[in-house]
Parts: sequence; structure tokens; C-alpha cells
Amino acid sequence: MAEPTLIQQAIDAVRGLAVPESHVEEIQLLIKDLEEAKTTLFVRTAEAKPMLERCARAAEALKEAAGAQNWGDVAETAFGDFERAVSKLRNTILVRTQRAT
Repeated sequence: MAEPTLIQQAIDAVRGLAVPESHVEEIQLLIKDLEEAKTTLFVRTAEAKPMLERCARAAEALKEAAGAQNWGDVAETAFGDFERAVSKLRNTILVRTQRAT
């Protein structure tokens, strides 16, 4: 079996986390953004790799923080980092798509 992609690693890390009710909808949207990113050509470029690695690292940090503290300040900070990493990836893909059309 092939090793999971960085995007899939990020999705797997955050899927099923016990997040506060205030973040449930946002985490679902972030996961959806990552799933949609898997189908883009941009994620196969060398330029995307640092962004994908950032998403994977942020997802792992969120998983660790949420599991260790039952969602305290550290988990809240980790959630913000994950949200920014996914947003940066999503926005970059949108810009690239607009330029290509």
C-alpha cells in the first residue's frame, strides 16, 4: 500500500477530533478544502510541498494538543495554526486557478 499523501495525513489527523461545538463547522470546511485540494494540479508541484508539509505539521500539532488537553489554550492556538495553513493552501490554489483561466 502506498504511503498516504501529506494532504491525506492532515485529513486523517484532524478527522474525528473532539472539537468544541464552536469549531465543528469550521473543521469540516477545512477538511473539505483539503479533500478538494487533492484533485488540483498545484499540489503536485514543488512549490506546493512546503504548504502541504505545513498543513500536515499543523494537523498533527492540533491532534496532539486536542488529545493532551481536552481543548485548552494550546489546542486553540494549534487550531488557528491549522486554519491558517489550510487557508494559505486554498488561497494559493484559487489564485493559480484564476491565473490559468
